[in-house]
Amino acid sequence: MGILYNSPGMVYLDYAANFPVSSEVLKTLCETELFHFGNAVSKHPAGESSLEEYKRLNQKALRLFGVDPSEFEIVYTSSASESNNLAIKGIYESYQGLGKQILTSEFEHSSVNAALGYLKEKGADIQMVSTTCEGKIDLDDLRAKLTKETILLCLCLVESETGAIEPYQEVEEILKDFPNCHLLIDATQAIGKIPLDLRGIDLLTCTPHKFGGLIGTGFLLKRKTTVLTPLIHGGMSVSPYRSGTTPLGLIASSVKALELAMEGLNAHYESVSALRKHLLEGLSAIPSVQINSPSDFPYILSLSLKGKRAKEVTSKLAQKGICVSQKSACSIPNTPSKTIMAIYHDRARALSSFRVSLSYLTTQKEIDALTEALKEIANE
Repeated sequence: MGILYNSPGMVYLDYAANFPVSSEVLKTLCETELFHFGNAVSKHPAGESSLEEYKRLNQKALRLFGVDPSEFEIVYTSSASESNNLAIKGIYESYQGLGKQILTSEFEHSSVNAALGYLKEKGADIQMVSTTCEGKIDLDDLRAKLTKETILLCLCLVESETGAIEPYQEVEEILKDFPNCHLLIDATQAIGKIPLDLRGIDLLTCTPHKFGGLIGTGFLLKRKTTVLTPLIHGGMSVSPYRSGTTPLGLIASSVKALELAMEGLNAHYESVSALRKHLLEGLSAIPSVQINSPSDFPYILSLSLKGKRAKEVTSKLAQKGICVSQKSACSIPNTPSKTIMAIYHDRARALSSFRVSLSYLTTQKEIDALTEALKEIANE
């Protein structure tokens, strides 16, 4: 037996790890599979129907991202991790003749770090850009490290543990003087939560399961003039960058999730901002609580309880039916948070850090349950 999202006694505060799938998304998936069952590359009425639906969905998704369909295209993948790998390895394979330097930061997702580690073994020059005390990229150090041989900058738009928002538009301005450098934005925690102007980026990755879509889906938004070497070869497809039969139902579900997230963006932001304020008021009554996050992103809050390891805190919260994460979902457990270490240089604080992530589905009653539980744990 599984556990329903809204089961009695459960307080779900781990939306940054996974957002419960929307019933409208599931309905879209089923309807698309029923009415557009043909292979989109087949030359018969069923295939042509699927191809036309793919084209319609693709145009809709590009409009939702706020970009010009004549300048951008989308590769539909299985996850943000696959999208990051395709973007990073694809850029290096295509542009290493111009240079082998790739810049990144301390706060990238594990899929970015692993892909860069793989390329380093193949001769890539991976350079780390320093970060500020706010957990954001140091723009002066970025300027100092950029060269004519820099072909890629990887930047996580919203840091998944603290919610720090990178100054991506300032980065875009800096990169105008380095035409060989492509900008990859990992927007996994940002899409559907904050307004974005994506017209100046080269590549963007995200996954719909962070905003009501299905696990097993991903977006790679790319500029058409940016060339990528594919990861997967063999078999006709609607995209030259990813072989295989077009999963039209999954694509339709992803576009529906994106549509719902974008439609509710402003109202959801206001709702979650009010919830965060209520949470911070409750936490102020617990002297041992340390707030690790900046104040500019209401959806994610990193906390530490002095004298308590994160594993202990999250386990005790879980016993009370309260679901939070120890660091980000893809991090190595029972190790200090590298993000908190980089910002505060405090190992004890980094070992104690855990993440609370909110959504418009969160209630004040759930916030109160969390603060009461943390009071009890702090006083033990």
